[in-house]
Amino acid sequence: MDFIAAFGIFAAVLSAISIKGDPKMLEESKSKADDVVIDITKDATSASSIDTLKDEKSAFSDVSDILSIPRVQWLFAGSFLRFCSGLCIGVWAAPYYKLAFPDDAASYAVINAIIVGLCGVTSGLIGGYAADKTAAVAEQTGWESNAGRLIVPIVGSLLAVPTWWLTAHASTFDSAIFWLAIEYLVAECWFGPTVAVLQSEVGARQGGAAQGLFTLTGAIGNLAPSLLGIIYGQQIIGDVSNSSILSNLLANGVCAGYFLSAVCFAVSASKDSSDKKVLVKEA
Repeated sequence: MDFIAAFGIFAAVLSAISIKGDPKMLEESKSKADDVVIDITKDATSASSIDTLKDEKSAFSDVSDILSIPRVQWLFAGSFLRFCSGLCIGVWAAPYYKLAFPDDAASYAVINAIIVGLCGVTSGLIGGYAADKTAAVAEQTGWESNAGRLIVPIVGSLLAVPTWWLTAHASTFDSAIFWLAIEYLVAECWFGPTVAVLQSEVGARQGGAAQGLFTLTGAIGNLAPSLLGIIYGQQIIGDVSNSSILSNLLANGVCAGYFLSAVCFAVSASKDSSDKKVLVKEA
């Protein structure tokens, strides 16, 4: 009996391996399987397309919401002008010092690096500390904390006007370097408070988009040094050693940018945070 049972099992296995199924049934089964795969692929593609459209709409919606906030609009305007002035100094200060004080060109390279590193960093730290203090005082007096924070870039930009003017019109290298150091101390305090106000004005999930737009204002500000160079090139006629032309262009252009940025920051501070859209608040 055991032998017969073993033989029966062996025969069943051999039949399953060697006997082919009904071709018609196999074809129908394969067709159904292909249809299932196609449907799954279509569903996945459709879902992916919907998600992509949602992401694109969300990105454009975030940018639109951010740019619709009055305080942020003026904040970006002030930041753009501030970037323009700073970039003009960064690009054209070295050529100016080389023309105005050719004997001290080597010294300028070293001293300028120290001023930028030491005075610039110090100004940034002081600006952040001062913004926290002015925000606290503003809340105590019934103002918005962000309006208090913006006092720092307003005052810093205003103080930068006379210090840069004195830098560009200094009669000696030592006085020019002295006022340059003071200019960095009073001017570079704007960055931290401005970013803090920007981040607190937008929705919780819109901080990245807001920071990207802020960076974009700086990128567009790179056009300012190029524009100044075009104007300078048109004004110098043969006498490229005359430093007064570049001095006047730098003084007028940079100081105008500083003053107008202070005005924009002041207007931004005057705007009420309640002006922002409800959608931004809920983001």
